[in-house]
Amino acid sequence: MVLVMSLISPPQVYSLSDNLPIPDHPQLALFTDNHEAIWLNGLQLTDKGHEALSFISNAAQHGLDPEDYHLSLLQQLSQPDNIERARYFDVLLTDALLDLIHDLAIGRLDPAKADPQWHIDRDSVDPASVLQNALLSPHLPNTLNQLLPKSTQYYQMTEALSQYRRYVDRGGWARLPDMPLLKPGSEHPSVPALRQRLSIEDAYLTRPEFDGSTQYDERLVQAVKAFQKKHGLKQDGIVGPNTLAALNMSAQDMVDKIRINLERFRWLPDNLGDRYLLINLGSYQLTAVENNDIKLNMKVIVGRETRSTPSFSSAMTHIVINPYWNVPHKLARRDLLPKQKANPDYFFLNDFNIFLRETGFETQVDPYLVNWDEISANDFPFRLQQRPGENNALGRIKFMFPNPWNIYLHDTPDRALFDEAQRNFSSGCIRVEEPLALAEFSLNRNDARDYVISKIESGRNLGEKLETRLPVYAVYFTVWPYDSEVFFSSDPYKRDQRMVKHL
Repeated sequence: MVLVMSLISPPQVYSLSDNLPIPDHPQLALFTDNHEAIWLNGLQLTDKGHEALSFISNAAQHGLDPEDYHLSLLQQLSQPDNIERARYFDVLLTDALLDLIHDLAIGRLDPAKADPQWHIDRDSVDPASVLQNALLSPHLPNTLNQLLPKSTQYYQMTEALSQYRRYVDRGGWARLPDMPLLKPGSEHPSVPALRQRLSIEDAYLTRPEFDGSTQYDERLVQAVKAFQKKHGLKQDGIVGPNTLAALNMSAQDMVDKIRINLERFRWLPDNLGDRYLLINLGSYQLTAVENNDIKLNMKVIVGRETRSTPSFSSAMTHIVINPYWNVPHKLARRDLLPKQKANPDYFFLNDFNIFLRETGFETQVDPYLVNWDEISANDFPFRLQQRPGENNALGRIKFMFPNPWNIYLHDTPDRALFDEAQRNFSSGCIRVEEPLALAEFSLNRNDARDYVISKIESGRNLGEKLETRLPVYAVYFTVWPYDSEVFFSSDPYKRDQRMVKHL
């Protein structure tokens, strides 16, 4: 499966008779109006000029293309033979650095265009101020490197980028042929090709005793399971369509996928807070962080592709114990009405209150007095509310934070879906695997667990305000490091596909 095209441009050779790029950074005049060279002494490149070119070259380590910052042209012009060319080189290098400072600090792409579902405000950066400080420092790269994200996850991703680029340099790996469902213990002519593919990341499989064997043996099954875990797939050791598609992502596909996610990382604020929740919609995981330590890591269920959960940030204000579920009108008429039509006892058995929509929660309706066959999704005059209890779709706890989409975290009585590898099943809100542990972290007080348990057992609906608001970030990453390993997921919302067009 080809995910995206290569994003790194080949080195270019320029003729000075060509139409050369026109430096146009809006802050460029702050450095060029006095007509003094910054990077040259006469016609000779200064030490800072060498450092600046090296810094642009190193942009590739962060998933950026040095050719976007005119690297080949700058290298070609770095030994000018006249004042005009020297002047152009000096201005172009300043322009390139101003652009690169912006792109390393907060990302090259505008999230509103590259991913309209990303609603997390970026930090601000003043490239001119950063460059002026760097020019005053004894070692320019040290100052500029302070722009980069501070998190260890970011650097794990850059290391993974280097690793997969090495695979590209070695020729990558051969595409596996289509094959029937390959189950443990079976034999198939494609098994040697499968072993060869996995041996690139598991050197044990290159041992001589495996040569030519068509047996899908236990050692190869374990290698497939490890691959499935790394790629967010069901770890059953069966090579089916999803596993085969992941195996057939080329090394260049993987490089491009990491680059896209490094760009997303730069969109995030540099300071997420001392305590916060990070929900990765792409890998269906919630992480609770305190003072840079992971305190909780749990599975979540997010919106299905047609009702995808956006990326956004907010701050949790309170939790609700034994919540009512006020059913969104669209969901009530599209999802629940058909269930009531199929089973006239559905609303009664699942503890729903029915109200006339025009009167809010004032006029309650007996579901057995309604001819549901005459009610349509286009003309649904009711408001549905599910009472607290074991049947409640929100479970026993929901976690509230203001946002334009009315999205919240919540418990669920349907635990089986957490066993699935790909968990985009909801209507937009986010179901959490361990609600009690999350409530304890959110309330952040010694008696939190016992208090919440006692209130759940009371059966009463009540809210509990957090003493300190808890930042919440719902993000979309399809590459994410955890516990010293980098994991990949499929692109469930197809947002990688959109981003690559902009890159």
